[in-house]
Amino acid sequence: MNSLKRISYDLVLGLSILFCFSSCQTGQSKSQKQSAVKETVTTVSQAVPSKTDTGKAPESKNKKTVVCYFHGNIRCPACIDLENFTKSEVEASFADAIRDGKMEWRVVNYDVKGNEHFMDDYKLYAQSVVILTINDGKETSWKNLNRVWQLVQNEGKFREYIRNEVSACLAGKCL
Repeated sequence: MNSLKRISYDLVLGLSILFCFSSCQTGQSKSQKQSAVKETVTTVSQAVPSKTDTGKAPESKNKKTVVCYFHGNIRCPACIDLENFTKSEVEASFADAIRDGKMEWRVVNYDVKGNEHFMDDYKLYAQSVVILTINDGKETSWKNLNRVWQLVQNEGKFREYIRNEVSACLAGKCL
């Protein structure tokens, strides 16, 4: 019976995401769509360091945590909520880390030419939040926060999830 519940849950989640993509950008004007694309193109110029195959590297003094919101050109209201909830939670809860240069917030459009590799790099299947650990300028670990789609309809639980996951990564427990 448990496997039937899991299959049903996965089916409902998959259909919800599919519905979200099919209804993305409904009600947005052309200028809103274009400004969203322009914003992410300029943000992408702060390139995410490339992945390394070394696994988890030893701790360094030049450690940084990067919280990335990955999205495509087509965005629905839930997609925009993913970005807004994550950004506001990261900026509110980790303002000191951001100010001290220990953390960054980035928005990356994976549909922009040259960014397609992020889909494979981080095993993205839809808009996602990924936390990267950077040591001495090289990515040493990452975590795709796969529960964001389950929680986006409950802002309080969503923010708690983001806060807990980012805190864990800052503490070196990002896996």
